[in-house]
Amino acid sequence: MSGPNFRTLFLGEVDIPPAQRDAIAESRRRNFHALAPLAAVHSLLTAVVLTFAFWSAPAMPLVFVWCYASAVLVFIRVREARRPPVTGAGAAEDRHIVNYTLLSGALWGAIIAALVASSGPEHHLLLGILTAAVLCVGALLHSGFPAASLGYSLLVGLGACVGLMFGHHQWAMNAALLLVGGVAALQRFSAATHASDVRRMIDAAELREAKETMALLLNDFEAHSADWLWRVDDANRLGPASQRFVDASGLPADILEGGSILALFAPESAQQLHVLLKQRKPFNDEVLRVSIGVREGWWSMSGQPTADGGWRGVCSDITRSRDTEALIAYATEYDSLTDLPNRAMLVRQLEIAQEAVETRGEGYALFVIDLDNFKALNDTQGHPAGDAFLKVVAQRLRDCVGESAFLARLGGDEFAVMRRDFMAEEAGELADLIVDALLAPVFLNGREILTGCSVGVALAPDNGSDPAVLMKNAELALYRAKAQGRGCARFFEPGMEESARVRADLETDLRNALAAETMDVYFQPLVNTRTRKTSGYETLLRWNRPGQGLVSPAVFISCAEETGIIIPLGEWVIRKAIEEAAHWKEDVPVAINLSPAQMKNPSLVATVIGALAASQLDPSRLEIEIVESVLMDETEHNIRTLHALRELGVKIALDDFGTGYSSLSYLRAFPFDKIKIDQRFVRDIDSSSENQAIVRAVISLARDLGMRVTAEGVENEQQAAILAGLGCAEVQGFLYSRPIPASELEKREMPVRNGANVHTLRRRA
Repeated sequence: MSGPNFRTLFLGEVDIPPAQRDAIAESRRRNFHALAPLAAVHSLLTAVVLTFAFWSAPAMPLVFVWCYASAVLVFIRVREARRPPVTGAGAAEDRHIVNYTLLSGALWGAIIAALVASSGPEHHLLLGILTAAVLCVGALLHSGFPAASLGYSLLVGLGACVGLMFGHHQWAMNAALLLVGGVAALQRFSAATHASDVRRMIDAAELREAKETMALLLNDFEAHSADWLWRVDDANRLGPASQRFVDASGLPADILEGGSILALFAPESAQQLHVLLKQRKPFNDEVLRVSIGVREGWWSMSGQPTADGGWRGVCSDITRSRDTEALIAYATEYDSLTDLPNRAMLVRQLEIAQEAVETRGEGYALFVIDLDNFKALNDTQGHPAGDAFLKVVAQRLRDCVGESAFLARLGGDEFAVMRRDFMAEEAGELADLIVDALLAPVFLNGREILTGCSVGVALAPDNGSDPAVLMKNAELALYRAKAQGRGCARFFEPGMEESARVRADLETDLRNALAAETMDVYFQPLVNTRTRKTSGYETLLRWNRPGQGLVSPAVFISCAEETGIIIPLGEWVIRKAIEEAAHWKEDVPVAINLSPAQMKNPSLVATVIGALAASQLDPSRLEIEIVESVLMDETEHNIRTLHALRELGVKIALDDFGTGYSSLSYLRAFPFDKIKIDQRFVRDIDSSSENQAIVRAVISLARDLGMRVTAEGVENEQQAAILAGLGCAEVQGFLYSRPIPASELEKREMPVRNGANVHTLRRRA
């Protein structure tokens, strides 16, 4: 890590897009050559000062030698600056610049070393000022080439240190240490200046490219405007008008002829043209605003004075091109859906605010806003409804933050607010106001929509003044707000960055574990309460993270779902579980739980078909378990997927039944083969008559609908006996077995427990 940090801090290293490298390199060279006169003046002044100061000193011959060598270098630099650039010689020119800089640093270092070592106390102040000036001017002159600047500073600094040591000056070591610190600080300044200049050039090139691209696209739809000739006499009265002139002005030819040309323009443009005509000098492409009755537009005029005191020239209607330019400017700076400034405009405002922080100490607050559950709205009601909702949100935010704040749309369902000169208490109040404003229902197409939002807040300069850093910190605060239940606001705290790093490490390790297939598939038996035999196994995933031990499935499954890893991970579990089940001696089912994200995967059915075909497992032995939220999200697509799986012969089970909002309605939406009663109803069934009543009702309902029932979370014999008495055909829990790997399952033997419907797991080879 030390290499990249050093190159960033002291060499100003910046990633430059390949398409822009040549242009930026050429700009650096131009800037270097443009400073050649300043280098010459600096060297001349230094030569004069040293000559007068050391005229009678023993070191004067050295000063003469240095003046001659310095003059040669200055002459070379000025000559190189005046030489026209040669195509394809950029790399060679860079080497010349670096060599020149290093040679210049060596000369300065040599003369400073010689003078410091041989000078008396009367010259110490002068030499100290000289050394500081040489270092500072060098940092300025060579900032475009940080590596060369570093070499220059080191050579000068080394020369001064050598002079101090050989001159046996008092406090020489202290002065040398100060000099080293000064060199490091100057080089950091030079590197930062270089990096800032390069980033500014990259941003300017990208913005210019965006505008040019937009102009090309829009110009394809525009017709070219026609030009026409115009002529006036010495009283600015128009001569005969062509048909193009008539069409452009919208006035009859007889009215145009003899009329004042100034009358065609708006007052400010008429005054501008009047001044031009009065000066009797040619002009080109003057843009003037036309105002003829209700007609408004823009013309571009060029004119030449005539010998008779009049004028003649060419005029063109540029109204459409002006509109196009305005549209381009708007498209690059504003969001077309909400008419709010976009991310680029926000960054510019943050940069302006950063300058206020640095110069006047004014703080500001940045709010990053993300709508909760917006994707579900977009998916269920369509993008037109989602767009209409975003417009409503934008207007509510305008009303909420007022005109004193800068409101922008970052993209998708993310917005941002920047408020300058804002205290932390006021920021908290505004954040709560934003949450409350977006929590209110929105009515679209006769339907009530409830979403809400989460808000992350970062304060400058407390949480950083650099726009990129502040944006990152505000987003970290937003992630914390979402993780803590959404519909709330959170301020950035230093520990959030560490949490984000831990989360990123978890994601990286999870991806590596999936790629290396180092995760383990475990199985927990399902027990038939009547036959006391294993009636199937549920597949569970376990991960022994290197150096961390077993990771809770709630942690890594959540991470997989948020990052999209759940799709390839789920496919691997399907293939692995089916492959293991195919080797069991008894033809018992294997159950696999699918997350809502897996159900949206269009290749899910193909994955199941491929796994069944590869293992030759009977499809009827495969059970797919889904939770109720699968039917809440993209219902039509998920129902089609479930039917496709069922047509293969795969069984479908509804997991965690009774914990959702509309459990009974889902039983009508799809004919499930099995219902799994959530362990929350089983946990207290031996002490809660209410839980017994609920379980009894579920079992009765499932029996009437022709569905099997499995009770989860059975931990003691009394619970097992009660469930058997209520008619529950299948149970599962720690009473019988904890989840175990397939290798142990084949040889594991479970003893029969007296007084409960338990059984012995048969030994499997």
